[in-house]
Amino acid sequence: VNSGNANCGTGKEGYKHAQLMAETVAKKLGISREEVLVFSTGIIGVKLPIERVLKAIEEACEELRPLKNEEDLKKASWSIATTDRFPKISIGEYSYGFGKGAGMIHPKMATMLAFVFLKEKVDFPTLKKLHREINEESFNSITVDGCTSTNDSFLLICTEEEEKDISYEDLRKDLLKVSLDIAKSIVADGEGATKIGVIKVLKASTKEKAKRIAEKIATSNLVKTALFGRDPNWGRILASASSVENYPIFPEKIEIYIGNFLLFKNGEPQEFPYKEVKKYMEEEKEIEIKVVLNEGEEQHTYYTSDLTYDYVKLNAEYTT
Repeated sequence: VNSGNANCGTGKEGYKHAQLMAETVAKKLGISREEVLVFSTGIIGVKLPIERVLKAIEEACEELRPLKNEEDLKKASWSIATTDRFPKISIGEYSYGFGKGAGMIHPKMATMLAFVFLKEKVDFPTLKKLHREINEESFNSITVDGCTSTNDSFLLICTEEEEKDISYEDLRKDLLKVSLDIAKSIVADGEGATKIGVIKVLKASTKEKAKRIAEKIATSNLVKTALFGRDPNWGRILASASSVENYPIFPEKIEIYIGNFLLFKNGEPQEFPYKEVKKYMEEEKEIEIKVVLNEGEEQHTYYTSDLTYDYVKLNAEYTT
């Protein structure tokens, strides 16, 4: 993994550089080139200083050691950071991982890299199934700015450090916890972000409808700026929820909550303690927005950041 340069939009020379990176690792470790996965993250359209990169790869191969503790994970996370303000790590009972990401965050997927290691021995079909399910509920359900990028990956790697008789659900629960920790850290570190918006769409007729509506609310600039302003503007939430093409909603059925405060029901606004809601939005790091459709039993949760002055400043000056 190299940081600071995406090696994207760099033509045939960029492709050759990626091959050279893999070949150098393979030679140093005595493995085949096909066993090496190459990741790059950073600015688009700038060629790698390949001689420096290859020299650094050789030095890194000389210093390889197992990940042992939280400090090792933090170092790994920092080593691949770009505009990140803090390392993204998580340690579970059966898994652990690290990642990076702060801007251009949105499925599918984002300027993010995440590496999660499952200690237990698991067969490939099971690992693939876990990867797909975990990804959908974590890294494919986060947004910072609605902008996708060219360089992104979520790897689930089975290290086979241990071999215990653990149920699929226990493995899934542990992996989801670790992956969601990293994913939410990316949202919390969204360029200029001060809040995480936890968007829950409940009692939908289908899972797809719940996700599409949650995503629409999470990517609304008006909702995101309201989060930044600690403004309980339920009208923006309802307008976003009702604007998803092919997924109509019924306002007379819907309930809208910020935290545990009911703001809208039966097609009309509800009286609520404005100052208490604003205080909740000011004091809590994670602000929960619930939209209850009352159509069925499906649900989905999406994670977003607020949209701040600093986001504009950071991205207006990204290359200069």
